[in-house]
Amino acid sequence: MDTLTGPKRFVYNGRFTGQKATGVQRVARELIVALAQLPETGNVTVAVPPGDKIWPVDGAKTVKIGFGKGIFWEQIVLPIFAGRRRIVNLSNSGSIFRPSQIIFMHDAAVFDTPAHFSRRFRAWYRVMFWILARTSSCILTNSDFSRERLAHHCGVPVSRIGVVPLGADHLDAIEPDASVLGENSLTPKQFVLAVSNLNPTKNFARIVEAFRQINDPALDLVIVGMKNPIFGKIENIANIARNIKYVGYVSDSKLKALYQHARCFVYPSIYEGFGIPPLEAMKNGCPTLVARAAALPEVCGDASLYCDPYSSDDIAEKLKSLLYSSELRADLQQRGYLHASKYRWQTSAQILLHALEKL
Repeated sequence: MDTLTGPKRFVYNGRFTGQKATGVQRVARELIVALAQLPETGNVTVAVPPGDKIWPVDGAKTVKIGFGKGIFWEQIVLPIFAGRRRIVNLSNSGSIFRPSQIIFMHDAAVFDTPAHFSRRFRAWYRVMFWILARTSSCILTNSDFSRERLAHHCGVPVSRIGVVPLGADHLDAIEPDASVLGENSLTPKQFVLAVSNLNPTKNFARIVEAFRQINDPALDLVIVGMKNPIFGKIENIANIARNIKYVGYVSDSKLKALYQHARCFVYPSIYEGFGIPPLEAMKNGCPTLVARAAALPEVCGDASLYCDPYSSDDIAEKLKSLLYSSELRADLQQRGYLHASKYRWQTSAQILLHALEKL
């Protein structure tokens, strides 16, 4: 079995490498890829559980250590095999038995929207966050909104939490795969796109209700997202109507094609610690409608149209104005691209590296 050797100060928790790249897993992967490209970083070591279902991180050295998998490996095995190295946890969780770690907490949703998570998941993350907020040598998050909410719920000063804004350029080098259009009988610029995990906070029920109010038979609503058992009961959005199409999880190349061919993107999420999908849409020329809630105004600035996420009528009204005004779409498309271009993973990695160097 591999062991971690040498004088390096940090080892990165690679439990996420065995999971699909959505949400926090994507953030961890993109941050490490960008870190590995910085000349001042040196070699980056990612420790992963033993097993075959591992997706290596480009530019980093992947080391399989110990035994077991999942929470047991992360909580018990990784701290033992990490030795004197500091563990950097970038995907929301870390061992409660190891002091002086680096923890990236993505949001305070388990505290602010508890009903949207399973009881077991909610209880575990509340305990874990509370402990890690006190024992970690460095706490990071992705927005001022998340920093304030985490400080409030974990009972630590806001000054203890650093902010590392996320990137939006991870699809740039990927070739779009337009076959997804034919596979789902989609016509370019004749569909509205919604992308997210099927978390109830993403507000899919109101998205569907608002879209049905528009009642345009020439338009489709395309929903991209993966179901996750950590969330509570989720509405069955499949087979609601012929022009409402749930396509599930898609590859990045197909996702990029959907962004580029959609007429607009809708994201009336009730709760976001940051919100990468609207920035992905902007970066790929798709005008956006997002909720005026949580971190979304902070992240999207003046480059998006905003709606009340608790009103399907308001979502429908704003969606109509975006769908049927080519001038508004063109304006948001231009502003969105310029705005999203500021969010680069290299910049995020530099901020993260600076936080690590301060230790």
